Amino acid sequence: MLGATGYIGSALAERLAERGHEVIALLRPKARDAAVSVEVRNGDLYEPETLAKAVTPDVDVVVHAATPTGDEAVDVAAVEALAGAGARLVYTSGVWVLGATTEPAGEDAPLNPIALSGYRPRLERLVLDAGGVVVRPGIVYGRGSGIPTLLTAPGQEDGRYVHAGGPVPTWATVHVDDLADLFVLAVEKAEPGSVFNAVAEESVSVADVAAAAGRTGKAVPWPIDEASEVLGRPFAEGLALSQVVSGDLARKVLGWSPSRPGIVEDVRSGSYASRA
Repeated sequence: MLGATGYIGSALAERLAERGHEVIALLRPKARDAAVSVEVRNGDLYEPETLAKAVTPDVDVVVHAATPTGDEAVDVAAVEALAGAGARLVYTSGVWVLGATTEPAGEDAPLNPIALSGYRPRLERLVLDAGGVVVRPGIVYGRGSGIPTLLTAPGQEDGRYVHAGGPVPTWATVHVDDLADLFVLAVEKAEPGSVFNAVAEESVSVADVAAAAGRTGKAVPWPIDEASEVLGRPFAEGLALSQVVSGDLARKVLGWSPSRPGIVEDVRSGSYASRA
């Protein structure tokens, strides 16, 4: 697994181990001292030959849950190395490849990626052509981490949300533990060439999430130009993106049954409550 020490990857590594899978973490040499309770092998996105070498014949499935480097050539070379290494590849993409949507977008919806996800469709196609599986998480939350931590600012009582004008955006969301459940099902049951939107809530008002994050129960818009100065323009555009995305296919095909609290409930009184 790539990304086994990250936000999504650590939750997934736990769940795979609980299901009886033997997990091997592919870490960069500089990260080998990271606290992991699984076997560790050397693997670096910038050195695709190390990735291919790490995928020995005893490895059945490789899960790529590492954060992209942002360099298309590097990420393409890494996926090509993993896709050709002899094990089935399960790749983490994201719903931002779909762009803005106003109706529930399924896995067959046209791709219209925002700038931050600009070359993700190319990576998805490499994975699918090699018989791999693509998982597209929505906005991931839970365990007191992830994007919801950006909805408050130091010294401010109100919640805030990135806004580019017009209607308040909506997010398609998934709890990190529900996402881990879906990945396990994808590892165990998904047919080659499958794509699944990992979405538990199709459309949640970002203002409602921000209001839950603040101490006053109110939310204020964070103009995208101001947010861009802090977060960078591509990421700010992602947070301001309005989407409605369907996660029905994973429920029907894999038997996925997300059960964790919704994002508003979790931010207001769940895993984020201690951050208030």
